[in-house]
Amino acid sequence: MDSRYATKRLMALIDNLGKTYYFPLKINRFNRLVDDTGGVKKYQKLEELTGRKSELRTGKIIKIKGFPRDKKASA
Repeated sequence: MDSRYATKRLMALIDNLGKTYYFPLKINRFNRLVDDTGGVKKYQKLEELTGRKSELRTGKIIKIKGFPRDKKASA
């Protein structure tokens, strides 16, 4: 889906339907704070995420600040 539709409300609805969805995260959304460490480190800005080359193709699981604790996304 287009990034403009990537709202908390819509993602929660799709998630509750048991569907898988993909969307690009806009840097200016969600206060830009995400966690890819499983809570080991503090939330960081989306643009500061680092990763291995393989993650550029496959993505990585992240937690978006402000989303319910059990909801994760792939970035």
